Amino acid sequence: MKKSFLVLLILALSLSLFAQGTAEKQMQSSDFYRATDANGRTLLLSEKPTSIMVAGKAAVMPANALFLFPEVETMELQLSKTDQGLGDFFSLLRPALDDQPRFSQSASVEEIASKNPELVLLKATHYESIAKKLDQLGVANFTMNLETYAQWQSEITELGKLLKNTSRAKEILSLYESRLKHITDKVGSLRQEQKVRVLLLQGVSSDNTNSFKIAPDSWMQSWMVDQVGANAVWKGANTASSGWSTVSFEQIAAWDPQVIYIVSYKSPTQLFIEEIYSSSLWAGLDAVKNNQVKAAPADVMSYMQPVSSWILGTEWMVKDLYPQLFPEMDMQEQVRSFYTEMYSIREAEKLDYLVGRFNASLAVNKR
Repeated sequence: MKKSFLVLLILALSLSLFAQGTAEKQMQSSDFYRATDANGRTLLLSEKPTSIMVAGKAAVMPANALFLFPEVETMELQLSKTDQGLGDFFSLLRPALDDQPRFSQSASVEEIASKNPELVLLKATHYESIAKKLDQLGVANFTMNLETYAQWQSEITELGKLLKNTSRAKEILSLYESRLKHITDKVGSLRQEQKVRVLLLQGVSSDNTNSFKIAPDSWMQSWMVDQVGANAVWKGANTASSGWSTVSFEQIAAWDPQVIYIVSYKSPTQLFIEEIYSSSLWAGLDAVKNNQVKAAPADVMSYMQPVSSWILGTEWMVKDLYPQLFPEMDMQEQVRSFYTEMYSIREAEKLDYLVGRFNASLAVNKR
């Protein structure tokens, strides 16, 4: 009986692998480039796109995903401006991108269409304002969310289909899974009382006033803290999926986390950390008393966000919280291997530059 079951199981697995292989071959031999975007629309292109525009606010996220694929090397690219204070690293990969000006994130649909791109990549949040109107003008477009790990997995897969390079998509996801598993396997042994209470805050400066925000429970930033075996003290306080929400000091004090990580996407993180340490109001918090208010890492982009380098942020955080579990992890080497594996950067001077930026981002933490 057991032998018969084993034979049937092997047969079922063989048929599944055969079906996957057949589907892959059919896709590769097809005359079409087909994929389903974040808004559930199936895009069908008759040929490989050679001219791509990445438009709209938060365009850095789909652009970040696009550059993971080698096809980008021969494409004509049009990129919108990056509104993050650190900028982006696309010209590091293709210096020629600096030869032409970026267009505005708020460019109109008509302006986008006038550039005659074969394909426009957008954040899914621009479906109503841009994507639907581009549909009416007959301009091919593809939306991506990329706000959660599950969305990264599914949307990288679909982007691989659109570029007809599903093998690279699988390789990308495998690299992430391997690095993530190294973390989750080790922190899985932590007992509840060993888990550090962590608060991740986004510092925001407006009208000469600083405030702090917490990420939604479902977003990548919250998920990253979960993955490193920490207790995200703010979980449950922002169950909406629409964005970061402002949190009061009184609530922060009630949580009294052991470690506070500060991320700032547009202003220097140092400004927020210096304000916290110089404030008598914050002085009573455990994290302040123990010098555990820290800047989150970055190089040309912050690691604490749903761009490809989120895995580096996760690795740095787990190394910071539980160094005894990861004595062999060298973050400078992690940065180098990430950019080599993911973006094929092998020039020593470029890797040194990125490592230097990473080190500089953490200088404020040396108290």
